[in-house]
Amino acid sequence: MNDAHSPLTAGALTIEEGPLATPGERTAVLWLTNFSHAMNHFQNHMLPVLYPAIMAELGFGYAQLGVLTAIRDLLGNGGQVIYGFLTAFFRRTHLLGFGSIILGIGTLLSSLSRSYTGFVGARAVAAAGSSAQNPVSASLLSGYFPHRRGTMLALNRSVAGVGSILAPLVAGLLLLVTGWRQIFFLASLGSLAMGLAYFSFWNRLGTGNVPSGGKKLAASKASYLRVLRNRNMIMVSLVMMVGVGGRSGSADVVYMGTHFVHDLGLSAALVGVAVAVQQFGGMVGPLGFGWLSDRLSRKGVLQASLFLSALVTLWLAFLEAYLPLLFLNMLIYGMVINSRVAITQALVADSLSDADRDAAFSMYYFIGFASAPVWALLSGFLMQALGFSVTFSVWAVSYLIGVALMLFVVDPRRPARP
Repeated sequence: MNDAHSPLTAGALTIEEGPLATPGERTAVLWLTNFSHAMNHFQNHMLPVLYPAIMAELGFGYAQLGVLTAIRDLLGNGGQVIYGFLTAFFRRTHLLGFGSIILGIGTLLSSLSRSYTGFVGARAVAAAGSSAQNPVSASLLSGYFPHRRGTMLALNRSVAGVGSILAPLVAGLLLLVTGWRQIFFLASLGSLAMGLAYFSFWNRLGTGNVPSGGKKLAASKASYLRVLRNRNMIMVSLVMMVGVGGRSGSADVVYMGTHFVHDLGLSAALVGVAVAVQQFGGMVGPLGFGWLSDRLSRKGVLQASLFLSALVTLWLAFLEAYLPLLFLNMLIYGMVINSRVAITQALVADSLSDADRDAAFSMYYFIGFASAPVWALLSGFLMQALGFSVTFSVWAVSYLIGVALMLFVVDPRRPARP
């Protein structure tokens, strides 16, 4: 078995993390990471409701909003690549706690901003803090639940989806009684509280494979090099990259909503219901696919999910304004599109040793999420020039490309053929 295929890469130090943890410790880690992930999603998804009031008070327009979004995405996604290095120096729970506190400080500074420049700086701080959540929590959960990775990673994503659903509703209601600054202040308290909770939790994970002294940086560098030589990790990351939907704040929801209003003539209330149905599907679907991937071939379950994603996207591309079918499509769409993240995370964890898991998740999120702004821009041009049906047909093809890329992935839980 060569280095590209081996789940235990040659030269990597390994630790048996899962069996060391008590049931109470596993439960505490599971729900701490779940709630902090939901808090991150809440903060991201409350912004669209608050932006009109913020733009009016601080005096900036859509062009400046685009710059703000680009800076936030670059720092949030780009920052994920460094956390594999940092786990050689800090406990994973402490990194998550530090990230939550930085997110809380950035959100608090947002509430105090008096200019566009100050607001951009505050959101940059918040983005830098939030970038720890995905790679470090995925690594942490994979260590505590080595035999149920698919299910637990899917649960983490589903609970985060609760934050996504609640955010626009809560923010909209709060705007009726208070201002956007007060809402940012309240949200900052939640992140600061999660940060303190992480620091109060004594985490044993990661203590058995951390070298001492000056060897830490060399070991971390070697871990990244092993990860980049692992074919499974690279291919799975590319599968995440080529598909349009499935990420938090993906372009599909943005253009889907405008299509429902402008082309199908739906009211804003019905669009809200449709998006809520899609988000609900995104909560329950990953749990089902993650559970299946723990019991069957993860590679096969992921390919099935991608193929179904292509079919339901193509169906949506030519669907008319018949509400029963539209809501059914939204439910299935949310279930299959959002399942990709949890299964690809589990495949990454299966494909490398425990010692390389932090570097693996850092690179996975960096590669897999790097295409989000590109897809957003490309989709805008396609929508403008060719319309919704062509745009979503192109998106359907993106999932079929993912199916093809999975042909180069070896299921890590099965012995490789000689």
